Amino acid sequence: MVAHHRALTADAWPVRDTEDAWSRRRRQYVEWLETSAAAAQPSAWLLAAVPAGEPGGAPLGYAMLVVGPSGPTWDLGELTGELESLAVAEDARGCGVGGALIAAARATLRERGVLHWYVGVVGANAGAIALYEREGFRPFFVTMLSTVEDATG
Repeated sequence: MVAHHRALTADAWPVRDTEDAWSRRRRQYVEWLETSAAAAQPSAWLLAAVPAGEPGGAPLGYAMLVVGPSGPTWDLGELTGELESLAVAEDARGCGVGGALIAAARATLRERGVLHWYVGVVGANAGAIALYEREGFRPFFVTMLSTVEDATG
């Protein structure tokens, strides 16, 4: 995912090296999953797509799904879901893996009564944006990024 983000942004934004990024992401996933496991109601799920007939095979992709309280402004229900990460192996892209993971995440949220969910995507990732739009996501908030030094140039 890190190399993909680096390529998408043409090094316009700083990207961590792969080992550091994965170490941080893994730590975050473990924290979410451990917190979820200790709670009365689960709040995080790691969904994996594996090749049919190969339960021990290398995953084709994964999705990290988290649920939290809805914010105070929008009437989105008590809880909202976040598709925090969706990663599909490069050789499996375009084969329906991302759509299958989104469907599994949607079913997980529906079982828990969650009405709305969101996903963040790098603006330059046209392929991911197209996938999310096909799956019913629409722009809602725009996140803008700047260095602290960039007031007027």
